[in-house]
Amino acid sequence: MGKKIVFRDSELKEKTKKLSIIEGSSYGVHDGLGIRFVTPFALAIGKNNPHVNFFIGILNSLPNLIGSLSQLYTSKIINKYKRKNIISIGVILQSLMWLFVIFSGAIFFLFNFSSNFSLNSLIIFYILLVSFGTFVVPAWTSLMKDIVVNNRGDYFGKRNKIVGLISLLAALTAGFVLDYFEKSYIFIGFFILFFTAFIFRFISGILFLYHYEPKFKFKKSNYFSFLAFLKKYPESNFAKFSFFISLFMFAVYISSPFFTVYMLEDLGFSYIEWTIVTITGTLSTLLFMPFWGKFIDNYGSLKALKITGVFIPVIPLIWLLTYFLES
Repeated sequence: MGKKIVFRDSELKEKTKKLSIIEGSSYGVHDGLGIRFVTPFALAIGKNNPHVNFFIGILNSLPNLIGSLSQLYTSKIINKYKRKNIISIGVILQSLMWLFVIFSGAIFFLFNFSSNFSLNSLIIFYILLVSFGTFVVPAWTSLMKDIVVNNRGDYFGKRNKIVGLISLLAALTAGFVLDYFEKSYIFIGFFILFFTAFIFRFISGILFLYHYEPKFKFKKSNYFSFLAFLKKYPESNFAKFSFFISLFMFAVYISSPFFTVYMLEDLGFSYIEWTIVTITGTLSTLLFMPFWGKFIDNYGSLKALKITGVFIPVIPLIWLLTYFLES
C-alpha cells in the first residue's frame, strides 16, 4: 500500500496563497466583463424610457445597501460552518445570477417586454448578485487572515496588482466587444460579456473548495454592537475613520450612478471611450500603489489620507467643466 502524504500547515497555507491568486484572477475577469458593465446594460435597455435615470439610481444604490446589510448575518454563521464552504456557496450563487441578468435583457431585446418590466427584473437579480458576493466578504477576510500570517502587505499588494491588471484588460476587451456589436445587435455583446463573467465567477466558487482552512478560533471579545461602536467614537481612530469613509461614500454616491449616463448619453462617448475613462482609476491605482506604499512606510497613513482627502473634491469640479465645454 502507498504511503499517505501528510502536508504541513505551512505548506498548505502556501498552496492556498497561490490558489487564491488564481481565484482572484478569475474574479478579475468577472469584474472587468460583468460588474463594470451592468449600468451600460441598464442604459441600453432603457434608452427610450423617460424614467431610466430613476432605475439607474436604484440599480447603483439598493444592491450595495442590501448587500452591506447581509454581512450582519455572516458573522453569525462563520463559527457554525466552514468558511470556505460559505464562500464557495455564496460565490456560486452569485455566478448563477448572471444568467438571470442576461434573462432580464433577453425579455426586452428578444421578446419585446416593456423596458420597465425588464429594468425591474434587472434590479432584483442584480440585488441578489451583489448580496451573494458581499455576504461572503467577512468569511473570506477571516479565512485569508489565517492563511496569510506574515508579510500580508507584500502578498496582498502582489495579489491586488494581478487582479487589478486582469480586470483592467478584461474591461478594455469588453469595450471593444460592445463597440463592435453596437452597430449590429448590442444584446449579443452583453450576452458574451455576462456569460463569460458567469463562467469565471463559477470557477472562482469551485476553487474556494480547494482552499486550506485552518481551525477557526472564535473570540467573542472581537465582536461588539453598533451602539458600542458609536460610544467608542471619541477615543477610537477606527470609528473616526469609519465615519470619514461613510461620509465620503455618501457624497460619492449622490452623483456616481449617473456618470455613465452622462458620458454615454450627454457627452456621446462610445463604449470603448467610456471604458478607457472608467478604467483609469484602476490603472492609476496600479501605477501609484508602490509610491503610496513607500510614502506610508516613511510618513504614515494619516498624512497620506490628509493629502489625498484634500484633492478628492477637485475631481467633481473638473467634471463640472465638461458640461460647459460640451455646451
